[in-house]
Formats: sequence, structure tokens, C-alpha cells
Amino acid sequence: MLTRIISGTWYIALLAIAYLLKIIIPSGDFFVDVLIYVFSLIGTFEMLRALKDKTTKWERGIVYVFAVICIPIGVSMKHFLNWGSTATGVCMLALSIALLSLLVFRHDETSLESIGLSFIAAVYPTIFLMMLVVANHAQPLPMLPAFDSRILILFIFVTVPCVDSCAYLFGKFLRKFFPQKIAPVLSPNKTVIGCIGGVIGGLLSATALYFIYNAWVGSFDKMYIWLPVYLIIGFITAIATEFGDLVESCVKRKLHIKDMGDIMPGHGGILDRLDSTLFATVAVYSVYALIGLMVGGL
Repeated sequence: MLTRIISGTWYIALLAIAYLLKIIIPSGDFFVDVLIYVFSLIGTFEMLRALKDKTTKWERGIVYVFAVICIPIGVSMKHFLNWGSTATGVCMLALSIALLSLLVFRHDETSLESIGLSFIAAVYPTIFLMMLVVANHAQPLPMLPAFDSRILILFIFVTVPCVDSCAYLFGKFLRKFFPQKIAPVLSPNKTVIGCIGGVIGGLLSATALYFIYNAWVGSFDKMYIWLPVYLIIGFITAIATEFGDLVESCVKRKLHIKDMGDIMPGHGGILDRLDSTLFATVAVYSVYALIGLMVGGL
């Protein structure tokens, strides 16, 4: 338990330091980008190691190359041309062509199953993390100057740990009163009451973020609109966080492993810690993009 707390504290400290550098130093977005890149490389290594017997060395090599170049290309294109999403799409197209080409050039050792698994190893985590990079460079929306990358990253970095912590506490202390399992086959330890606790954690963190962040930027304009928006983001992020945790549990169960790695004692690997963050990122940025379309900012 102590090792879990210590390694979890170090992880949160890394996120906090990267975020503080982002908001304090000009062009500080770079520090969050570097942290995301490191997570992508370690996560790809963990994923391919777990799939080693199910993929070929050529497929693993292509996925490694993809992980090495995708985020740097995406960051560069986003920074200089605001084409982060386009760059990601091009990288995915190149990945698909490279993997499918193995059916021709390495026909005897390549199968459709191994190509599919290799593609999953590239998407999970690198493509998900590329969306986090795009969120890290999100620009203020028209009429919403405070709704930019600063609050998006806060939602991802703050809400996910709050959801996980509240889900754990609700499950631990209320399980004997409400023992119903949410997914007994995929994750026997997760309960419905724990899931409810996670949603409450998401709503509480969203409320706290609204008041703290807007006090910092000095604007509480139209609270009757924006406080509910924050709560909706908190709710959606909580659901995505818990769904991501279930996806990771399912992946590990399919691969017959307990953890994806051992770099974080008590937690497992980077992917064991990032599972919720990957899906929460999709949820947070999707809401940002939707709001941007509504106000004509994207």
C-alpha cells in the first residue's frame, strides 16, 4: 500500500510540475509535450512486450518507429501550421500502409491477426496521447478567452485522479452494503457503488476547477451557463475514466497478465496508470471541439 502511494505521488508530482512549467514559462507547452512523448514511448514498449508472441519483429519495428516519430511530427505541425490533427491522420495512414505491406513482403510470417494487434499497439497509447498533445495546444475560443489548453489539461490531470480516488474510497468502504459488481467478468473488484463514487468525484473536481480556475483568470461571467458546462464535462470525463479502466482490465485479461509493466510499484506500468487518462482525454477534447463548433471557433 505504501509503495503504491509513493509511486502515485511521484506520478502526480510529475504532472503538476509539467503543468506549472506550462503556465509559468513562455512556450511552456513543450514540457507537457515531452512528458506525453515519454509516456508514449514507455507505453508502446509495454504494449509490444505484452504482445511479443503475437506479433512479428517487423511489425514491432514499424510500431516502434511510429511511436518515435508520431508525436514529434504532430507537435511540430501543430506548433508551426496548426495541423496537429492532420499530421496524426497522415502518420496513421503511413502506419497502415507499412503494416499492410508486410502481407506482401513478409507473407509467410505475417497474419491479419498480428497486423491488427500491431495496429492496436500503435493506437493504444500513441494516438490517444497525440490527442492529449492537441489538447495541450488548444487555442482560446471566440468569446471564451479562458477556455483554452490550460483548463483542458487541468480537467484531464485533475479529474482523472479524483475519479479514481473517489471510486476506490466508495468501493472500499461501501462495498459491504452495496456489493453489486459493474463488470464481474472483466474486473471482479469493481462495484456499482464505486462507479457512482467516481462520478461524484468527477462532479466535485469539476466544481472545484470552475471556481479555482475562474478566480485565477479573473472571470465568473455567465456562471449560470458555464458552471453546468463544467459539471457536464466532469460527468462525461468520469464516465470515460471508468470506461478506460475497464478497457485496460479487458486487455490484460485477454493477454493473461496482471500488469502491463512494473515501472510504478503498486500500480504496474505506465499503461496501468494512463488507461483512464487516455479515454478522459478523448472526452474532454471532444467537448471542447463541440463548444468550438457551436461558437464558431473551430
